Amino acid sequence: MYYWYFKLFNNIKNERESSDLAKLELESLFGSVEPIYNFADKIREEPLSKFINSSIRLQDFITHELPYGKIQGYFGFSNRMKNINKLVRRLAYTREIYLIISSSKSPESLAKEVFPEGVLGKNYHYFKAENLICFRFITHQYFLEKSEYISKLSRNEKEVIKNVDTLFQHLIDDIYRIPASSTLSVGKRLQDYFAIREEPSLYLTHYFHPYKGKFHPKMVRALLNYIYLGDNGLILDNFAGSGTLLVEATLMGLNSIGIEINPLSVLMSNVKCKSFLFDTEKLKENINNYLEKVGNAIFIYKNMKKGESSFPVETNFDFDKIAQKAEILSPKLKKFFKDEDEIIPQILLCKEVIKIVNNEDIRDFLLLALSGSVSDITRRTSKELLDVLRDRVNHLYLRVFLFKKLNEVLKNKLGQSKTYICDTRNMKEFVNSNTIDGIVTSPPYSTALDYIKNDFPQLVLLELVDSIGELDKYMIGSPKINYDKKSLWEKIDKASEPIFESETANKIVKYLLSNGKENLGLRTLKFYIDMFESLREMYRVMKKNSKCAIIIGNNHFLVDSKVIEVPNDKVILEFAEKVGFTLDKILERELQKSEVGNIREEKILILRK
Repeated sequence: MYYWYFKLFNNIKNERESSDLAKLELESLFGSVEPIYNFADKIREEPLSKFINSSIRLQDFITHELPYGKIQGYFGFSNRMKNINKLVRRLAYTREIYLIISSSKSPESLAKEVFPEGVLGKNYHYFKAENLICFRFITHQYFLEKSEYISKLSRNEKEVIKNVDTLFQHLIDDIYRIPASSTLSVGKRLQDYFAIREEPSLYLTHYFHPYKGKFHPKMVRALLNYIYLGDNGLILDNFAGSGTLLVEATLMGLNSIGIEINPLSVLMSNVKCKSFLFDTEKLKENINNYLEKVGNAIFIYKNMKKGESSFPVETNFDFDKIAQKAEILSPKLKKFFKDEDEIIPQILLCKEVIKIVNNEDIRDFLLLALSGSVSDITRRTSKELLDVLRDRVNHLYLRVFLFKKLNEVLKNKLGQSKTYICDTRNMKEFVNSNTIDGIVTSPPYSTALDYIKNDFPQLVLLELVDSIGELDKYMIGSPKINYDKKSLWEKIDKASEPIFESETANKIVKYLLSNGKENLGLRTLKFYIDMFESLREMYRVMKKNSKCAIIIGNNHFLVDSKVIEVPNDKVILEFAEKVGFTLDKILERELQKSEVGNIREEKILILRK
């Protein structure tokens, strides 16, 4: 008999994640489990009680940094060995796994059988009592999340290496260490940050570029574990955004496809996933050459502005042409920069220098770093562009280097990912029918966010689109007027029956239009038309019996001084059932937000084809 104890993270944000998502993924990957409400009670029961004597003190490890809330973990047993590698690699809400086995074999030889990918003293260790062996495994998710603090505190490769070693010994060697108080500002050590109860979501390449309305990585990973149990499937996110789902699928060893209409989002997603595969020496060499050439180009440009006629470095750039282009773009971007006449030509120069780099993937890496630097300049800093760019490129490089050092122990077999510029309402060019093993996606919450507004300077300066207006026109859920008013009214007038085969959708649109909210009503109508087409495409590409998870929130509109909640979740479910899906389950997830904004929870619709 094998006894299993799954201890949850102590940074889970609400009880529903512990009771719903944590249990859901465990039952998918492991099998039937029962909740543990208090490990202090559980360790008194056999066989755990065999390990709580004064010499072993397993209780010190199992009660270290216990999760908050009603449920602290889960318990299960099996008559045969489960796939430890898969559990350790994929679980999202479980921080530690305790496995007790009765065996006459040595712990070392048994470990080679049950966890051949493990490294003793780093991501697992064991305790022995009579003929019982208790293994303690630490999941990959712990190291991935905590690596965010290494990124924040490490200034170079040497510090990364040292801090990675500290991370791998922390839960094994440092459990008796008393962390510094949260208010201490001087003298904090890396281990003190590991003890902070917060849930990092910008670890590794998730950080690579600012993006509003990001997915929640831990939740995405858990949903992936539920909708697809296999190791070699193909996962889709047809509203890929910044690529959170695709990054998690890559780290879990699953192949994935992203569909996204915004070219900057496509760039984000592809770079985030491909960066895991970089040769760090080659990447570093290209970065140093690029920064040197950029520095030379900006030096020449500044001297030209001063009227200098000779320079100590040579370049082939057409500075007059760049200056002309900057002059054309300046009026469009004036409100984003303090000194647009100075900064815009420099950004264009940085972009031109990228073209010299031979490797396409590294060119994209540098282009995304430049885009992030533009975002930093427009929002958060008054430093020189070259300094901002240098800092950002080096920081992104250290995150790639950090993953390589982590993976020397974790031994992640990475999946392959590709995101395409494509309209989710028609994916036929890139996604064949009946080829997708699972979908996890989060469409816009009707007209809640303007995804173009935040990235307008980058889209223009990096020439990622020919026309911002055309992109905005085809964005689903845009809060701007991106519809043909006349054609929508004609659709309403010509409809002999209700517009949608969804009673809820018809009621919402009719209510808004009849209460003086024409633009809001028509935008909502357009969003529902687009979502119905998207759901039909999702159904087409999925394999029979496969599942998809849709994360959606409800909007709140002010009508006649009254706040009206628009049940997007109900509308999407009615549309999904109409195209052929059946409902598997509905989950709720509360959002931790400031008092700004009305969307307080998300619904997760899990559907089956």
